Amino acid sequence: MTKVTVKETTAVQVNVDAKPRFESIQDSRGRTIQLRKLDPLQQARLVMAVGGEASQNPVYMNGFVVPAAMVAHIDDDFFGLPTSIKQVESMLSFLGSEGMEAITDHMLAKHQASIEEAEAAESAEQAAAKN
Repeated sequence: MTKVTVKETTAVQVNVDAKPRFESIQDSRGRTIQLRKLDPLQQARLVMAVGGEASQNPVYMNGFVVPAAMVAHIDDDFFGLPTSIKQVESMLSFLGSEGMEAITDHMLAKHQASIEEAEAAESAEQAAAKN
């Protein structure tokens, strides 16, 4: 009888992100807050967590729910994605005005930077079109 030896080889592909997983900011109380970027699935789950009526309020969602859900760590404490409106409210309470102000300022600065980047690209494109 012939002896058969099977060798299994598996290639492991490792994705290396050039960007850090979290963005770190500090609030006025000195706490380090690490923010996650919400992917589409997390955003959809967040809508389901707060409910249909609350999720239709853009001020509530963009001003409170999404920033609270973006919090992954405060100092050494880890926070998962909220799965209910009570968890969102708990995070808002924990952040307080100092944490929310730091997150809002960070988001506004990122938005302003993206506007300036788009304007610079448009200006360069217009300058190239003139030549």
